[in-house]
Amino acid sequence: METLDWTKLACDVVPDSGKIPYEPNKHLFRKVGFDVFQMNSSPVESLWILEDGDDGKQYLSARYDDTESETIEVKSSWNALADRKGENITLMYKDEPIQRFASSDYGFNKDDIHIFQQSLVELLNSDPNFVKRVLKSQSKERLGIIAQHFPELNVVPIK
Repeated sequence: METLDWTKLACDVVPDSGKIPYEPNKHLFRKVGFDVFQMNSSPVESLWILEDGDDGKQYLSARYDDTESETIEVKSSWNALADRKGENITLMYKDEPIQRFASSDYGFNKDDIHIFQQSLVELLNSDPNFVKRVLKSQSKERLGIIAQHFPELNVVPIK
């Protein structure tokens, strides 16, 4: 008679929330050290460690700093998301797409897309003139929509 593996069953029913499969999610992370990854779009400086699972698959395991407070503060409304192929970055403001940046236009590649992403968000958070230049690059119609939805950006629509 075959015995039931309760440990495996428990993991299948309630998966370990601190681990995620690496292969289907690797486009969401950038490598920052040997087997150490960081989520591309996270406003929090969290680290994930690549580990081999008992099933032969690789998993990213979340590492939390015990000294951090329980609450996490979101620092910015700006975000930059990379596509799966690492060819484009979509600039977002409060989860609304603002502009697409193509690797063919800006010279980044799959290996350094995270640097472009991080630099873009850091510039938007620190340089109001850069924000204005990005917004002014939008079409007249798009700029009007942005001004209507996000008055805090102080966008003056082009007439």
